[in-house]
Amino acid sequence: MIIVRDVVDKWACFQCPGGCGETIKLSLGKNRRPRWTAVPDWLKRPTISPSVRQTNECRCHFWIRQGRIDWCKGSPQKTTRST
Repeated sequence: MIIVRDVVDKWACFQCPGGCGETIKLSLGKNRRPRWTAVPDWLKRPTISPSVRQTNECRCHFWIRQGRIDWCKGSPQKTTRST
């Protein structure tokens, strides 16, 4: 889900695909650090950049490309999931 305020994308929020149950909130604000970009394709599937790394006990590391989870090499999770 993309949170928009005053026609500006603010946050990308979604459940961690690693199974820990945490809600991940990524800042999309241009003046914030760190920040990510979220670009939908024509089917409104998000591509988020850069990658997302969980630093909690989950320890997963992944990309979101066209709504799919692509696990980074070395991440504990290896299956591909859709957001």
